[in-house]
Amino acid sequence: MLHLALVLAAAQGASFELADGDRTVLLGNTFFERDLRHNHLEARLTSRHPGRTLVFRNLGWDGDTVFGESRAGFGTAADGYRALLRQVADAKPTVILIAYGFNESFAGPGGLPAFREQLARLLEALAPHKARIVLIGPHRQEPGPAAVDVAARNEALRAYADALAAVAASRGLPFIDLLKEESLPTENGIHLGEAGYRRVAAAIDRALGGPPREWRVRIDIGRASGTGENTAVSGLKTDLDRVTFTTTDPRLPAAGDEDRVLYVAGLRTGRYVLKADGREVASGSADEWARGVTLTRGPELAQAEALRSAIAAKNALFFHAWRPQNETYIFGFRKREQGHLQAEFPQFVPLIAEKEAEIARLAVPAPHVYVLEPEK
Repeated sequence: MLHLALVLAAAQGASFELADGDRTVLLGNTFFERDLRHNHLEARLTSRHPGRTLVFRNLGWDGDTVFGESRAGFGTAADGYRALLRQVADAKPTVILIAYGFNESFAGPGGLPAFREQLARLLEALAPHKARIVLIGPHRQEPGPAAVDVAARNEALRAYADALAAVAASRGLPFIDLLKEESLPTENGIHLGEAGYRRVAAAIDRALGGPPREWRVRIDIGRASGTGENTAVSGLKTDLDRVTFTTTDPRLPAAGDEDRVLYVAGLRTGRYVLKADGREVASGSADEWARGVTLTRGPELAQAEALRSAIAAKNALFFHAWRPQNETYIFGFRKREQGHLQAEFPQFVPLIAEKEAEIARLAVPAPHVYVLEPEK
């Protein structure tokens, strides 16, 4: 039960906040790189800190390990490791989230000593950045189309997660155990799908002390009262068949969150439609509103999705800047053919900055006016 004790110890620590100006590097394997398709983790951490200027740099590399082999290009494993360190240095991190262990686990018990040794070496090499570091363990392997002994694979993953936890504990670093997340939706048993990334992003956010996202508004017409959970309710006006109020959330919901429920007690019998800023978002009978109606649409969710889209656009620009598809022809041994294109890469800098300014604006919630009235 070593891993459980270490996870509990980390969970008892202070909330892991991102400060204004923090530069967060996501360093790891396919787990981070494939989230560039979805961007749930960055969206959650960004929306958790509205009003703060934050920079994220996703340096995930498919198939990578703590040895950095996947980053070697046409060089050696040692070249790949040096490239890894250079890429992190170029990002100027103040926070580093590190996700390794899945690929290394295929080496089995015999690979554990080398894994622990190289992980320690990597952490020592990153120490001069004085960045706050969080270690993230691999997620479970799920049944997929290939004939694989899933139980044996997860046993191997547990051993490597325990190694990560032990190294984290020895250095006083937070460790997040994703093996606790069971039945994750995957595309092939290994790679997470969109819903899987949404779940692990929520798990990482919780492990880092993120606040709850459950949104509840309770209106009692008889008492002319309105209360909010994870939102502030103001401007309440009520009668027996019409309710108006304004909500101001402290932070956006994460894209995909639908745990937003409105309760209205005391309505006359009939059906009612809810509008937010003049647009219909839900409907139901008086009894249904009294029991609570889950809001799966609304301006807050739309803004959260716009935030995630802006993050995706920014990350695409950064990816093309640091990992161009024809890198060998621009920066590599064939640069004599297209090396002149190097002059264009500084043009990515203002484009990325423009997107980051948009992200900062979108991360700040706005007040919204809700009206519940009889359905016509």
